[in-house]
Amino acid sequence: MFGIVLYGKFGLMNIYKNFSEEELLIAYNELLDNSGKINRDMQEVLNERGYDEFFAKANHKKAVVKEKGRIAFEINQLIDQGVALEDIEPKISSDILPKDELSYFILEKYIILTSNKENSKVDEETIRLSIVGLFVGTLAGSIFLLIAILFLQAIAPFLLVPTYIVCYLVIKLITGKTRSNLAVFISTFLATIFSALVVFLIGASQIN
Repeated sequence: MFGIVLYGKFGLMNIYKNFSEEELLIAYNELLDNSGKINRDMQEVLNERGYDEFFAKANHKKAVVKEKGRIAFEINQLIDQGVALEDIEPKISSDILPKDELSYFILEKYIILTSNKENSKVDEETIRLSIVGLFVGTLAGSIFLLIAILFLQAIAPFLLVPTYIVCYLVIKLITGKTRSNLAVFISTFLATIFSALVVFLIGASQIN
């Protein structure tokens, strides 16, 4: 108990003292966002480092985060409208981000957002490949689950977790899409269930 009290009194301050300026900025903004104020330990560390200068940097960082959120939202809207990358940059300006940083951020966000949209798309090709993945994944999952049960000499529910992972990796390889895609998620779930059923039926047939 005494150790906990000591940690509560001195632990946070010692942690804050070891923070880099970037880490302290993040902690400061998180405290303000969550509670609307900073604690005494943070205040003492800021007084040691120079509060006014830090406060200005913290406000700037918060403004940059907010600005990037605004820009990302605009990029997403333009992508939804079918605007190409080369036409997006002239449409977006910023009074906070330098030109080079703005250009890089637009390119980065464009790649991420278009990739996410493509990954989430459920088209005819994705459905076809997901069905193929369902059969192949079931086969791979069944083999894995059977080997695992024979090795452990036991049937354990936790084996469904690595079986799910095996099925998912197979289906991801076939479709080229992640489980955030609805078709891939459903195929992976069904492949895991079917793998367990196949192993159960094999076990039942051996008993009979």
